[in-house]
This record gives sequence, structure tokens and C-alpha cells, in this order.
Amino acid sequence: MLFFPYSTDAPIYHYPIATGTIVALNVMAYTATTIQVATGNLSLDDVKWLALTFDGIHPLQWITHCFLHIHPFQLIVNMLFLWSFGLVIEGKIGGLLFSIIYFATHIFCGALAQCLFYALSFAVPAVSEMTAVGADNGIYVMMAMALMWAPENEMNCMFLLLVPRLGKMGGGIMTELKIATLATAYLFIELIMFFFLGLLVWQAGFHLMSLMIGVVLAFVMLRMEWVDCEDWDIISRNEWLHGYTFLCSDERRERLAEKVDVRHDAVSMALATSSTASTSNASYMAARSTTMARSAKGEATTIAPRNNSGQAGTATTTTAPTPNSGKDGKGKRRGLLGLKGKAPAPPPSPQQIAEAHPDFNRIAMLLRQSLSTRSLMLAEQHFGKLQQLGLAPGLADKTLFDFASLLASEKKYLPALTPLQLIVEHGGPMSADALIRVAQIQLKVMRLPGEAVKTLRKIRFPAETAAGAERLSEAQKKIITRRNALLEQCGVQPPPLIAKPDGPK
Repeated sequence: MLFFPYSTDAPIYHYPIATGTIVALNVMAYTATTIQVATGNLSLDDVKWLALTFDGIHPLQWITHCFLHIHPFQLIVNMLFLWSFGLVIEGKIGGLLFSIIYFATHIFCGALAQCLFYALSFAVPAVSEMTAVGADNGIYVMMAMALMWAPENEMNCMFLLLVPRLGKMGGGIMTELKIATLATAYLFIELIMFFFLGLLVWQAGFHLMSLMIGVVLAFVMLRMEWVDCEDWDIISRNEWLHGYTFLCSDERRERLAEKVDVRHDAVSMALATSSTASTSNASYMAARSTTMARSAKGEATTIAPRNNSGQAGTATTTTAPTPNSGKDGKGKRRGLLGLKGKAPAPPPSPQQIAEAHPDFNRIAMLLRQSLSTRSLMLAEQHFGKLQQLGLAPGLADKTLFDFASLLASEKKYLPALTPLQLIVEHGGPMSADALIRVAQIQLKVMRLPGEAVKTLRKIRFPAETAAGAERLSEAQKKIITRRNALLEQCGVQPPPLIAKPDGPK
């Protein structure tokens, strides 16, 4: 089986340019060396000087050996998992630092192995005939860092099943795998490779050393706060690690303790109207930092509702109410036997329901990212998952409208009714525009003019009167014009302006 990861829900801030470049260089090197040797265009001696040999000290080989691979299975597996973990690591620290860590690991491991085995070759001459190639050491470092920084995050993968099916081989499905699961699968595949290639104990030892290098680097960068994992790293997710000062600073321990009241601040993320990952992450971090600071002062924090433009409000501060607040028992009601009791709590809003679910934050962010790149397949996948969890009503109207527009651009008009209906149910500033779109689909696609008329008659503004027409905004006037034009297409006269009754003279 093979996994082809193409995206991740781990917070990333850089495109995987360096990772893609390294993958391309490995493929080019395989084409120029192994394939040429296999076809007889080159001899083995022509390319052996690029591999890591142990008959002397050759510094150039410390870096060239990581671009060579013996057979296609080794190349495919290494490149798939280099892409997987590089997508996460480079996405967090950038291409320059990623490249430094990747190549420094190969140089260090190559130099150490060549020096050790060159010294050993004097006692065991057969060692001087051995060679080593492959990008394994750098991949193990990236895998260890990904496990430390994003163990619970998931990779969206193309899962290829190489199983017999009606006399043919193959098949493929879309699936999600946790990074921890993906790393375990890679270790399993490496064991299979060791089985077919022979038990290379020394190679396994260098792989283990690369894992330890990655773990140390990941912990050091977390401790120094050189990387932002948005509290999804292994230290933040395991409270028993907070007590070790060399892993978690006192300031970070206090911040993580204060985060209990605002854990998974899904509302501020979901209501953010920006569709780019960097802006969404910045909005989330700003709202979270403000909330933590206010929470430390003993103040209650809430997320303000959307303003008239449909954008999310900022965090506001209120004093935590006491049980006896209010004058003369306002807010109380008469209970059983005339005793005063608290008024029943109102039912939770869709945003509150979404806030209580730990997965809403990341799925809503993935949906906005797919909308920004206009990837309809991914957008449908993420929206469908929110629907399965019952969290789709918690999305912002802007996100829902962008999703409906993307569906309509691909002529998927009927599926677009679902996000439009959610906007209507919210009753926000964009509900009138959503009703117009619903009526257009009912009239022109479903051929149901009667249903379109019912939908259009729901569009009424308080100022839509003979006396108050001049108080209508330009946007409202445009909505009314479009509504009346659709009503006429349905064969119905637009509703007349209601005369406002005169007040007492």
C-alpha cells in the first residue's frame, strides 16, 4: 500500500518549495544514475564516486549520497514521506531553515559513518567495498520533528490499495491519517525494506540516531519558542510534560493553564472572513492572546457578534456576573411554590455548539483554505465533514456564500442550496442576497416558479414603505430591484410600497 499526502490540517505558514525542489532533484538524480546504469549507458564505477564509500575520507560524498537511490521502490517511498513530513516542517519554519536542518543531518551522518567505517576497514577489509545511499537520515529527522510538533494533526492522503480486483491491480480512495499513524506506517515499510535488503544493523542505528536528532531539535525549538504549533505540539497536549522546566518554560506553563477557559476558540476562527491561512491563523492567535490576558485578570470574555458588514467582531470584556446581580431580582422568575429561581438558560446558538466541538476550528480553517485556492473537491470534503458533525450552521455567512459561489461556478446549483439556506437561517445581512440566489435556482434550474415566488416574498425591509423608501441603502435598493425582476419573470406583480400611516397631529 502507498499513501500520497497532498495536504494537512496542521497550521502551516510557508509553501513547501524547498521540499518540492529536493524531491525533484532526487528524481532527476535517479534518472541520471541508476536508470543509466540499468540500461547500460553508464558503468557502476562511473557513479560509485557519488555514493558514500568507506575506502577513504571523501567530504563531497557526505552530501551527494542523499540524492542517490538503488531501486524505484526505495525512491518512491522516500520521496512520498519526505513530501509528507516536509509539508509540515517547512510549513512551520520556512524553506531556508528546513534546508539547513535537512542537509546538515546528511552531512553529519555521512561524515560520522564514513569516518567510523573507514577506521573499521583496516581491521575488516570487506568494509571498504560497502556503499550507502538514500535520503533516509533527513527523512527520519523530519519525521521525528513532525511527531513532536503535530502528532494529532492529520494528513489528507490518496490511499492506493495494491490488491487484486476482478483480475486487475489497483484502486484508490481519499482518506485521512494522523501524522503519528503515518510515521508508524513509514517505520513498518522501512522494516520491510530491511527484510528484503538484508538486516543492515548499522543502517538501523543511523536511522535511530537521526530520530534522536529530530527529537532534540524539535524540543529545543519548542522550548525557545522558535516555532508556533498553536498548542497542538506534544508538550501542549500532555499536561504531565508541563512540569519539566527544561521542556516548558514558566511563562508557557502559565499560558497553557490560562488556556483552559478559551480552549479551541472555534468561534473566532470560524467567524473570520479571511480565506487565507496566514490571516486566519493570525486572527485566531490575536483573539486567543487577548482573551488569555483578560482571563488572567478574572474578567469574563466573549466573542462579539458579527457587525452589519457580516464580519466577525472582536473579543469583548465583561465583568463576570454574580448570582445576585440585578435590581429587585430582575432576571429572576417565580418557580415552584412561589420560590424565586433563575430563568432557564436560552438554547445554545449554532456558534456555541460549534465552539464546544474540538474539530470545528481546524475543519473550518481547511474549508477557507480550499475556497481561497478554489479547490472544489477539498471544499466539498470539508463542508461534508462539518455537516456530518452537525457543525455547518456555525460557519460564517461569508464562508458559506463563498462556498455556494464556488459550487455555482462549477454548475452545481442544487448543492449550492445547502449553504445558501444556512445563510438564510442565520438571518444576517447576507440573508436577503442568499434568498435571491435560492429563488434564481428554483426558477431557472428547478423550474418551480411558485416556490421562487414564496422565497422572494420573504425579502422585505423595514424601511420599504412609501414614506421610508429614501432611507433604503444602495445595497437594499439593488436587492429590491433584483427581487422585483425575478417576480416579474415568475408572472407575479412586485409588492407595492406600503403607505406609512400618518401620526397624530
